[in-house]
Amino acid sequence: MFKNINIFRIILAVLICFIPLYPKFPLFSVQSTYVAIRLDDIVLALFLFIWLLYQIKNRFPVLKKKITPLFIAYFIAILISTLNAILIYQTTSTEMLLLNAFRRFEYMSVFFIAIEAVKKRRDFLFPYIFLLFTMLGVIFYGYGQRYFNFPVISTMNEEFSKGQLLQMNVWTRISSTFAGHYDLAAYLSVVLVIVFCVGLIIKNKWLKIASLLIFLLGFHILTLTASRISIFAFWGAVIFALILLRKYLWIIPVSLLVIFSIVNSKDLRQRLIATIPALKSTISKPGTSSVPTIPVETTPTPVITTIPIKQTKITPTVFRHPPEEEFIPVDADIGVARSGEIRFNVEWPRAISAFRKNPLTGTGLGSITLATDNDYLRFLGESGIFGFVTFSLIFVYFFICTIPYIGKKNSSLQSQLALIFLSATACIWANAVFIDIFEASKVAYTIWIIMGLYYQNLEIKS
Repeated sequence: MFKNINIFRIILAVLICFIPLYPKFPLFSVQSTYVAIRLDDIVLALFLFIWLLYQIKNRFPVLKKKITPLFIAYFIAILISTLNAILIYQTTSTEMLLLNAFRRFEYMSVFFIAIEAVKKRRDFLFPYIFLLFTMLGVIFYGYGQRYFNFPVISTMNEEFSKGQLLQMNVWTRISSTFAGHYDLAAYLSVVLVIVFCVGLIIKNKWLKIASLLIFLLGFHILTLTASRISIFAFWGAVIFALILLRKYLWIIPVSLLVIFSIVNSKDLRQRLIATIPALKSTISKPGTSSVPTIPVETTPTPVITTIPIKQTKITPTVFRHPPEEEFIPVDADIGVARSGEIRFNVEWPRAISAFRKNPLTGTGLGSITLATDNDYLRFLGESGIFGFVTFSLIFVYFFICTIPYIGKKNSSLQSQLALIFLSATACIWANAVFIDIFEASKVAYTIWIIMGLYYQNLEIKS
């Protein structure tokens, strides 16, 4: 079966499309935890079983990969952190710790599926085409939410995550098929860097046109999320890519597009204008709140439709934000200030406190429970220095391997793809400053698929 067809190409195509597009409907909850089992968990479990059979049949070729020891080191760090949290610190329930650790393994497992799907240079075209189709689906549903009242399926708080269909109101930022607007924005910012840059270097005329059109539509959806960090992460990453690719003239139109979109988006513009004063107020008075209190009833939230989905009580895998932060209040200044204060005075200090409790191994994945909105602090708090360093070394490996391509006039496809993947990785890490990007399932799966393709591009000989 494995000799006649590369089944992992089909599996990879399914993952690229299915994970971002299928809404996060929970199937059932796991008792004593905030974790919900969904259809994507079951689908991936089936695919991993096929992958395991392949590994057994071929005497575990994955162990021969140069990067595998780095993943093993990180998995060991997670296991040690989890055991410490269960046996010594008892920071949260055993079920919660084990399931969050398992989720991290699950997200990263698609990396190893991706590297089996791409064996030759021409194989990269196959997942890219499916990525474009997926982008079209995300764009279509995003416009549907914005202009045609398509329902929202959210996991941003306990009530929403029960699998109910929600309606947008005038202040709600679109989330498309994702759990929230931050997740959508992070996904788009990373993928758009790839789509735009590949659109510039690809020789096929129709794919070039399709890539650039999808980029423009996708970028408009990104602006509708009004996510400041993702907009600027994309902008910085794409300029970085254009410099590396020596396509300097494209910096001007891309920058003009970003600036025009910011100016033209009332929501995004207001949030950017309010950012600096809000930061000054928050930082100057740490631990205090200068934000006026808004009664709960005045906070805009989606309206639940009359089409509930019957199932057991479900709570979200990872709490993203309280409802009043997810949906913009009438006063944008208040919303931005509240966002900063939640991060600086609640979420980040909580992660720092967890790190101080056990600097080496942290307090276990899932022990912080609520959003941190900074993956660097989350890694330090939950997995300690050991987990943070071993995780970071995976990405350091990619950077070191890409260095030979930086500054070279070599215009080979391998060289160009390596520089594009490096730029997308920079976008990932920029988003991680203010978004828990590695905990958002749809985004995390996509990241590790991209990293798998990145690795194969470096490994396949020209």
